[in-house]
Amino acid sequence: MESVSLLATAALVWWVLVVGIRAGAVMAAFIQPMVRRQAATRPDQPPVSVVIPVFRMEPELDAAFASVFSQAYPRFEVLITAAETDSDVIEVARRVAARYPHVPTRFLLGNQRFTLNPKVSNLAPAIAAAAHDYILIKDTNIWLAGGQLAELMRNLTPGTGMVCAVPIGVRPENFCAEIECAIMNARDAPYNMGASLLGLNVGFGKVMLFDHLDFSRGGGIAVMAPTFGDDHALAKALARMGLHTVFSAGVIRQVMGRRTLREVWDRQLRWMVIRRDEEPFGFFAEPFFSAGFATLTAAVAGPVLGMAWWTVAAATLSVWMASDTLVVLGRGWGWSWRFPLAGLCREALIIGLWLRAWASREVRWAGRPFDLKGEPPPPTAAGAAERSTQS
Repeated sequence: MESVSLLATAALVWWVLVVGIRAGAVMAAFIQPMVRRQAATRPDQPPVSVVIPVFRMEPELDAAFASVFSQAYPRFEVLITAAETDSDVIEVARRVAARYPHVPTRFLLGNQRFTLNPKVSNLAPAIAAAAHDYILIKDTNIWLAGGQLAELMRNLTPGTGMVCAVPIGVRPENFCAEIECAIMNARDAPYNMGASLLGLNVGFGKVMLFDHLDFSRGGGIAVMAPTFGDDHALAKALARMGLHTVFSAGVIRQVMGRRTLREVWDRQLRWMVIRRDEEPFGFFAEPFFSAGFATLTAAVAGPVLGMAWWTVAAATLSVWMASDTLVVLGRGWGWSWRFPLAGLCREALIIGLWLRAWASREVRWAGRPFDLKGEPPPPTAAGAAERSTQS
């Protein structure tokens, strides 16, 4: 009986810890934007080179490109970079660029893959060719608000090496897309904002703004090339120089459209494997701070609380799902009647992903498999830049 009591007491302590951290993350989703707005004090708006690596069609791609070209910012250029010399995505980019002739635009195409990460192979020629000292890397499927470039720049204050933004999934068209929204909006976003408040250097590659000089001093492409966690690697390299990575107050949006379960699994597994390789402690701890584990510890702690195990477990799970609703409704990040069920499916999916990630040596990016231990082709970044086609 004593051993049972010790187990129940230990479960109670862990339950209090996990629930407390979750409560802190929920509060961070509302507090972090206020803190960052006060800290974003840079007054000038220097010219920026916006680099957009393109690969495949995404929902509402035309509008995503247009959100860049229509930025309320005094001077910037756009560099579209791709491994292909022609594709439907490139044609969409050309059509949008033609509507904004006042924005200098270049296409750097036919980039040969020379790194483990194909995205980094696309970035290298564009960063090398950038006309301006400040670089903004933006994924193709991300929408920027009208003044978002200016807001990001306001955050690049002394001591800051990189500014990122928290991505939010919008407009899911089926249940699998709802599950991914439950992961991005109700789970990942609050914890990323909490990390930002704590001053942790977490990189998120959907949007990254930095000074090219800091980028080069930190190792540049050489730091990003050997990993699929290029954003994490760059944030850590900047941190070694004493420069922080921060999240801006404004979020960025990704239109989800329709998703298959395989697409959700592949994307989330890739990010899970990235965390395994770049943040091993966080990866190991991940399932132990989930709703599922909080519910389990609540059930074990029931006797200490003098309550039936199922009562405490049901209350914990209900409160956790209610916190999801509080975040997405309170921040205006989308909610539907399917969202609570999507949250439950998310918790089951996370356990499966975590178990699979332990042994995975392959990730899928845009539907293609990549061996994490594979050797990339030999060309150098400089050679890749020289072979790029500019127009």
